Amino acid sequence: MSRPRRIPRLLSAGLSIVALVTALEDATRAATSQEALIPLRVAYSAITVNQAIPWIALDGGLFKKNGLEVELIHASSITAMQALLAGEVSVAQSVTDACVSANLNGADTVFMATILDKPLYSFIVNPKIKTPQELKGKRIGVTRFGGTPDALTRALLKMWGLDPSTDVTLVQLNEMGLLVTGLANDVIDAASISIPNNFRAKKLGFVELFDLSKINRTYITGSVVTTKRFIDKRRDVAKRFMRAYLEGIKKYLDDEEFSIRVIQKWTRMKSRDEVRDSYVLQARNILKVPRTPLEGVKTILDGMEKIPAAKTADPRRFVDMSLIDELEKESFVKKLYKE
Repeated sequence: MSRPRRIPRLLSAGLSIVALVTALEDATRAATSQEALIPLRVAYSAITVNQAIPWIALDGGLFKKNGLEVELIHASSITAMQALLAGEVSVAQSVTDACVSANLNGADTVFMATILDKPLYSFIVNPKIKTPQELKGKRIGVTRFGGTPDALTRALLKMWGLDPSTDVTLVQLNEMGLLVTGLANDVIDAASISIPNNFRAKKLGFVELFDLSKINRTYITGSVVTTKRFIDKRRDVAKRFMRAYLEGIKKYLDDEEFSIRVIQKWTRMKSRDEVRDSYVLQARNILKVPRTPLEGVKTILDGMEKIPAAKTADPRRFVDMSLIDELEKESFVKKLYKE
């Protein structure tokens, strides 16, 4: 009697071993890839649409694609700046005026990107107020002193010939959404409010006295701030962040449905229509290559007339576009938009 042939069994066993080895190799690669992700902490200072790019980069897997394990932390502009200076976070979003004032006081803070060169804000008032002069003696809400709404409000009041220190009372309400709540509860009479909260305020019956996007000056919003030491000492990490950020802008522009879902999730806005209106307005104005305009830095310096060093400061000292420069030279942006 002939012995049974074992080739099929051996072949099957061989295939099982190959499959097992392949599975183990894949698992090892995945584990190694996971271990290789570089942790990075990023602060964002407001729950508003101009903060959306890091949210999109995180939820869209763009940070991980670029080898980063990013933790996004919400903090007020003052707290975010303090965390940046202490090295607790490496990047802070929309600490715009604080970046300049900290630098003037000896810090090495710089803008590494900016998505908007105009403020997508409305100056919203109680419908009883018909003219800027009727703001005299009124309470105007800001998030925090030194934040963008505060700076915009002061610039607008001066444009109208009003003194922010004596003609009105500025009230801090900490969060953009709370400015709408403050109007609704008669805590304040007016406020500079960004998208999408300005749309909500209008639906509640409050009135746009002035569209701040039409203010006749370049103004930085949606800024990305870091320190020179981070760019110099951890340049590879900073460049990975910038690649993911640029990809986030592209994702924002290309995928409206995804972007709206992400914005709705992070802002907790219930009205999809308000979020979509905000998304469309920002998409129309967003800078594909987010270079920080020097004219925008000058606008901030001009608003800091009480700080002697601001009068003679060169706007270039507050900006580091070297990462964007490198990525452009490498044709990263060109390939991203397939120009």
